[in-house]
Amino acid sequence: MKRLALCAVLALCVVLPARAADPAGPAAKRWKQADTCIADANKQVPDHNAAALRKRDELTNACMTAHGLPPLTKVAPADDAPPTPSTAPSN
Repeated sequence: MKRLALCAVLALCVVLPARAADPAGPAAKRWKQADTCIADANKQVPDHNAAALRKRDELTNACMTAHGLPPLTKVAPADDAPPTPSTAPSN
């Protein structure tokens, strides 16, 4: 009986530190998956024009939805958005 108790205590000593290794738990896994979705979309569509940004948004949100995560806000400008003014000095 003492051996059984000793085995149980040793098992707990092994299992508890393993569970403490990931203190953030599920939240950290969701953030990591979101980062992976964004990185994969950036690899598939590396350009930075408006059409590429829209395609990247679609790919990112499809990946997020496939993994049960909420969609991200859009990065691409809206079609009806006015062009941003240039910050370069005009001489």
